[in-house]
Amino acid sequence: MKIFIEGPYWSGKWTEIVADSLQQAGHQVGISYHNRKTLHDRLALTGNSLLRGTNRKTAWQARHRRQLLEAMSHDRWDALLSIQGTIDQQTVAQCRQLSPDLRIFFWWGDILTAQAQTRISQAAGFAERLLVSCKGIFDTLSPVYGKQLRYLPFGAAHRFHAVGNISASDRERFAARVAFVGTCYPERCELIRYLNTQLDTPVSVWGRGWRHCKGVRSQGPLSLADSLKVHASSSISLNLHHADTDNGCNMKYYEIPAAGGFQICDWQPLLAETTLGRQTVSCHSLAEFAEKTRYYLAHEQERRQLAVATSQTVFTTENYPSRLAGLFSDPC
Repeated sequence: MKIFIEGPYWSGKWTEIVADSLQQAGHQVGISYHNRKTLHDRLALTGNSLLRGTNRKTAWQARHRRQLLEAMSHDRWDALLSIQGTIDQQTVAQCRQLSPDLRIFFWWGDILTAQAQTRISQAAGFAERLLVSCKGIFDTLSPVYGKQLRYLPFGAAHRFHAVGNISASDRERFAARVAFVGTCYPERCELIRYLNTQLDTPVSVWGRGWRHCKGVRSQGPLSLADSLKVHASSSISLNLHHADTDNGCNMKYYEIPAAGGFQICDWQPLLAETTLGRQTVSCHSLAEFAEKTRYYLAHEQERRQLAVATSQTVFTTENYPSRLAGLFSDPC
């Protein structure tokens, strides 16, 4: 099939991983990034002194939609996958003028804010299939959208997430006894500050937004490749979901074992339903995070055995090619 992706351009490479998985399955894939601004785009919008705030955002979205139509005009496509994209009813109508048999798939992988509910509701008016990555969101919205809605969790991709040999310099740079990679949320700040009072070693932190977390210093944001080196080199990688996560697992939940790392994460009911979840060490409280971190720092063999087991499982049962198999050929 010929599948076009309208997706985000960001360090986690969500768009590229999905595209590569589809190409491995034999599909022809095109990509347009809905948030990637070239220098020309930035100068064009900045140079217009009449555009401020929301108006500038609207102008950028209109510019992206024109670029999307231009990119799709060179072929006839079977499907358009919008990954948290900006397409609307009018854009879809224009896309279907170019590709009359085009089917639309809209994928929402974030938490369910009021804005997200509005966006999903809008997409339901033009998409044959709505995809969500949180089981709780799927359960909440299923009565509204019925068979139009499908649960599509994140996963692992061997070509992107498996870590080969790490140089001695990289291991020296990234190895930690306890590591955390991710954006600072209030609950994450609370966890790291608490653990720093309970452990005999401070948590090594990488990510954005930590300047607002008193007493915690981040070593800065990382590319996906470098974050995987942290997980592969460190004794323990911590993972704490956003407070509003509704029974779902973030990308890091799959990335840590895919890199060969050992993960301790917060409890989500979904963990009890999968082999990977049952193999993953999880916690219900700050005290339990401290207790289990201390335990697994002291029990290296158990830690290594679990890291090997979860790495094998994530690539066997939680991989993107399997997730996406049959998605676009199923009747909507």
